[in-house]
Amino acid sequence: MIKPVRIFREFLYPSGIKCIVCDAELSKDTRYGVCPNCKLPYNENYCTVCGRAVPVQNIVCDTCKNVVSPFESARSSFIYGDASATLVHKLKYRNARYLASVMSEFMADTYFSTEWSIDEVTCVPIHRNRFRQRGYNQSELLAREVAARIKKNFAITLEKTVKTKNMVKLNRNERMELIRGSFAAKSGAEIRGKKLLLVDDVLTTGATAGECARVLCANGAESVCVLTFASVAAKY
Repeated sequence: MIKPVRIFREFLYPSGIKCIVCDAELSKDTRYGVCPNCKLPYNENYCTVCGRAVPVQNIVCDTCKNVVSPFESARSSFIYGDASATLVHKLKYRNARYLASVMSEFMADTYFSTEWSIDEVTCVPIHRNRFRQRGYNQSELLAREVAARIKKNFAITLEKTVKTKNMVKLNRNERMELIRGSFAAKSGAEIRGKKLLLVDDVLTTGATAGECARVLCANGAESVCVLTFASVAAKY
């Protein structure tokens, strides 16, 4: 993001004054701008494939034991719920685009905790109709910020060619069926031979990230890793 835009954003939403989750006054500057009452649920015990939270004794969730994932591995900074869900909702539905900068701080920390080797950062796209309604793609905002923080190039490699219905109440199989064939490689995108980092706001079942990774690999990507701000805990 260019410097004048950052300055303008800081003028509208000054950092270190209010909690980014509950808007309570902060007693002092904090790196992430979160007050003590809004502790975010760090994702510390996770499936080594999909990155969703699992019980301490588990290494791979039940789903990933039975499914070959198109992506190499996924990680998320937080378990989706409470404060983390509030931030995602603000960014996604309440035009709080300034939050992408702070949320990407957490995501960059998560990335640096991995042993991934990537060439380029990309994002999960949204359909053009939804983009017109919302005015932005929250995943792209996060991806651009993450790319800047980890010092990698950002590129749009995918497009959403089919507008799909809301998937909130659907299970993983239903989601996979719905989104299959709804993404395509963007014309002119240089994908072949690259190790890509796919960024999104939330990983719920892994169906969307998996379909995006499948399309990227089918178009020559060497590998795809997935990074999200939060993920829904795996079910047992």
